[in-house]
This record gives sequence, C-alpha cells and structure tokens, in this order.
Amino acid sequence: PDANGSGHYVCSICNRGFSRPSSLKIHIHSHTGEKPFVCPEPGCNKSFSVRSNMRRHQK
Repeated sequence: PDANGSGHYVCSICNRGFSRPSSLKIHIHSHTGEKPFVCPEPGCNKSFSVRSNMRRHQK
C-alpha cells in the first residue's frame, strides 16, 4: 500500500491510493470533470461522475 491510501492503484494526479482499479477510475473523474453517467429520463440531460449518484437522482 502507498502512504496516501490503502491500495496498489495510485492516482497519478494526487497520489491517492485505491484498492480496486474501478475505484481509481471513478476518482479520476473528479480531476477530469468527466460525467459519463447520463440520466435516461427523457428531457433530463443531467450527468454524473458516479453511477450511484445518478441512481439516487432517478429516485
């Protein structure tokens, strides 16, 4: 594990560590501003960087 987290997958931007590659991928969105999860509701057009946030929005 690295000094800034608990894992072997380290963010090359801020050096935060993650235990899973999928967690690192989601974290990278916080640096890039990417929001790949788009609400499927017609006319909504909101997008989210984390899938669970989109699902919470849908409820």
